[in-house]
Amino acid sequence: MLIAMVNKDWSEFNPSPFSTRYFSVPELGKLLQGNGFKVDFYGAFSALPKNIKEKTITAIKKIAVALHLIPKTMKGKELLKRIFFGKLIPLPPEITEGMADYDPPVELPVDKVNRDFKILYAVGKK
Repeated sequence: MLIAMVNKDWSEFNPSPFSTRYFSVPELGKLLQGNGFKVDFYGAFSALPKNIKEKTITAIKKIAVALHLIPKTMKGKELLKRIFFGKLIPLPPEITEGMADYDPPVELPVDKVNRDFKILYAVGKK
């Protein structure tokens, strides 16, 4: 079983208006292990800002999330992304080899909260 989820412990995490619960790595690990799964966790898409522009955008987004200023609609979010990131590039209908750099997922400890990645993967085996 593979579970992919946004990391609720990422400092820029903004909950979806349609989701009711999010799990941390240790919470989901306990849940899966308690139901007979051996589980491994991986993190993808580093949440650590690389330059001053990313640090500034991260700070602004943290404030916006804390003050509940992030729009609930995708249209509203699209407008904010255009303001901060410029013209948006539409996704192509298919993913092709070499269209983006590959950054492999990093294995994470099951018993520690992780704030370094935007996306988490849980791989459960019975």
